Amino acid sequence: MGYLLVNLLAGADTTAITIRAFFWYCLHNQRVYKKLEKEILDAGFEDVASFSSARALPYLEACVREAMRMHPGVCMILERYVPDTGLTLPDGSFVPPGTAVGINPYVAGRNRGIYGQDADTYRPERWLQNEGETETAYKERMRLFNAADLTFGDGSRVCIGRHLAQLELYKIVATLINKYEISLVDPNAPWVVTGSWFPRQKGLECRLKKRE
Repeated sequence: MGYLLVNLLAGADTTAITIRAFFWYCLHNQRVYKKLEKEILDAGFEDVASFSSARALPYLEACVREAMRMHPGVCMILERYVPDTGLTLPDGSFVPPGTAVGINPYVAGRNRGIYGQDADTYRPERWLQNEGETETAYKERMRLFNAADLTFGDGSRVCIGRHLAQLELYKIVATLINKYEISLVDPNAPWVVTGSWFPRQKGLECRLKKRE
């Protein structure tokens, strides 16, 4: 029963947390939302968006990645034990074998050295190729972004349900925006997030109107 509960919580809570964060950030930035809405409506989904079709939309991809960077579904330290060889940090400090070390995905996503000085700002365009940026430079920037992304953990303990979570996420948000006009009930309502293993969110209430 314990294993079943862990799998249920890990797969349900984290995906819902990410979807709420996605809509909170997008709806509080109408420039972003209008651009995203146009991209999805122009795609011409007839009913439920397929994963492959939704994932092929570059601005939707950027909005999702940015929401996961800003508000990961897990916001506590992901611990690992230092191997028998020990660990030498970039500054030369030595961490003895067996020491529990880790980093918080929420903190990693706000690394200004990687994501820029506006790392605390929701800006999906950071995931797109900049005007005048070479393909080589863009790929290198994305390599650094992806290496720092701990949304699903990393290494041998990476989330085994990450592909299912992405499938749910892309299909749900694309289908909702395609079928409904979505707005905030109260744009000034505070967004309250309580830190725990899964961040607890309050303050997002939306109004949905079926598109004609």
